[in-house]
Amino acid sequence: MANVIPSSALPVLNKTVDALRFRANADGEIFGGEIMDVMQESASSLGVARLEVLLIRTVLVRAMESLGEYYPAEVLQNFESRMRVSYAIKYLQGAIAVASQEKAAV
Repeated sequence: MANVIPSSALPVLNKTVDALRFRANADGEIFGGEIMDVMQESASSLGVARLEVLLIRTVLVRAMESLGEYYPAEVLQNFESRMRVSYAIKYLQGAIAVASQEKAAV
């Protein structure tokens, strides 16, 4: 089964990175669940379908795993513990790199 990365992945991920910087608290932290909230808001503003958001989330989860996160799907649902914005941006940049490589290969 081939990897399916929607063409909307790059714009959504880039807009998510930009929006996350504004969501951080004074200590530069966010909740992991806020990443998905921001991604859904970004996708909605770009007119991206929910199914594509779920496919983009899969790309993000894979990038998080490759960068050493042990339970990435759980992190993206967690509204109880905070993470540094720099980690969130690192994970999103990893997903952007994967999506860019896939786009270049096509």
